[in-house]
Amino acid sequence: MNTLKKIGLTALGTSLVASSAYAGEITASGDAGYTWSSEEVGVRTDEGYGFNHDITFSGSGELDNGFTVSTTMILTESSALSSSNVTLGMGGLGSITIGNGWAGVGGNFDDMTPRAYEENHDGMKTSTAIDNMGALLDGNVVHYTSPSFDVAGATASFQFGYSPEAGDAATGEGGVAAQSASYGSGKELGVNVGIAGLSAGAYAMEVENDRGAAATGPNERNAMTATWYANYSFGPVSVGYQTGGLDYGKHGTGTAATSEKKVTTANGAFEFEKMSIAFNVNENLSLSWGELDETYDAQDDGTIADVEMSSTSIQFAYTMGSMSIKGYQTDTDNPGWDSNAKSDEVTEFAINFAF
Repeated sequence: MNTLKKIGLTALGTSLVASSAYAGEITASGDAGYTWSSEEVGVRTDEGYGFNHDITFSGSGELDNGFTVSTTMILTESSALSSSNVTLGMGGLGSITIGNGWAGVGGNFDDMTPRAYEENHDGMKTSTAIDNMGALLDGNVVHYTSPSFDVAGATASFQFGYSPEAGDAATGEGGVAAQSASYGSGKELGVNVGIAGLSAGAYAMEVENDRGAAATGPNERNAMTATWYANYSFGPVSVGYQTGGLDYGKHGTGTAATSEKKVTTANGAFEFEKMSIAFNVNENLSLSWGELDETYDAQDDGTIADVEMSSTSIQFAYTMGSMSIKGYQTDTDNPGWDSNAKSDEVTEFAINFAF
């Protein structure tokens, strides 16, 4: 019995010491709601009802030296893990994050133009180039975020990411990244600047080619993505423009103009241009219009024609406390960069509750 008492007192003492050096808490929050969606392709129309919920578990604490540690885990309606990460906040030295499913640095630059509800590509049945900014560095990345600092009257910050083995898979405790047959190490850099009503930024990523002896000639190119944007707000109106490109270093015989392309597998390169305008009617209601044009270039000296995929999205959002009603209609021409594909129109209405 005395031995058990000693063990108990030792454990209690250890707990008290730890709590005095590191105070933390765990919280849970989330949202839930319903959706109605309709997709019209040619003369065929499909409709469906859906539900959504995201539950976010967050933990945070502060060390004696003022540094903070925080972690986040998000579960979706499919009971799947959407993202998780751990961040070390170092005050004026910035922060370091390692995680998965949160899209890294590139995820902060995939569509920066103003909108009332969703990004254009959320209403498109195609994985777009603008949505794949930095996608090769979504997992196994050390992500550094600088504190904000002043530059000639403007506020600026930057983010840097590095991966010894580029990929999208999560790397848990003590794990190593699954080796890619195509890519090696990768690095990315993003910069944001703001002054008065203007905000602007740029992002670039490069991943080393790792295809071995088979990668000769043009196939020796590294994978690269890059983009820049500029937004301006005046009163209740915000306008924005963004452009960029994606080249995964896959070269050879291009894909025919009349065939569907996929960003992850197609030979050639993709370029995009996005512009939008958003208007806050009042503190509860906002409206927006956005147009996204993406071009596939087979890079074969004109043997295969370039194909442009265009989408236009009209959106609204109305909030009443913790409840919101939102919707969009997105029309896409040449979906999948296929000049023979029928136009695709997607309409969605959503009601959501935050808790």
